[in-house]
Amino acid sequence: MITTHKITAELYDDSFKLIALHCSLNDYAMAYNINKAVALKLERSIEDLDVANFSFPIFEWKDDSNDANWTLVSNAITKTEKRESFDLFNQNNEERTHYLIEERKEVDYFLKIEENANCPINTIVTSINKIPKVITAYNIDAASLKSKRNLIF
Repeated sequence: MITTHKITAELYDDSFKLIALHCSLNDYAMAYNINKAVALKLERSIEDLDVANFSFPIFEWKDDSNDANWTLVSNAITKTEKRESFDLFNQNNEERTHYLIEERKEVDYFLKIEENANCPINTIVTSINKIPKVITAYNIDAASLKSKRNLIF
């Protein structure tokens, strides 16, 4: 007998808050500044987030006292890829940028907050916007994203 199991969307817990960050900081510097501004303890995860054969670095913190999980993830990675070239200069390497959330290419980082209690999202956004080198930070409705599945990890 063959049994078929289907995974439905109901099994995914996609109830999280999402903050988009525009800035010119490296990922480790962004995590450090968010830790200072919002009093978090984000640390580099041992494993990267693998989506479509690309690895996105993530910083995580499990806040047990407030039953919350905080994750900072880069939206873009740049990889050098080899390509076939038949032109005069034979440049075989090409840098390509791949995005975690394709429809939000302008966003540099996402701060994902999974929590059971009510988190003061406006206070967090205000604190992040005070970081020097952060251009802007704002709340995003995760349900409106087409590729929100990439944020479920």
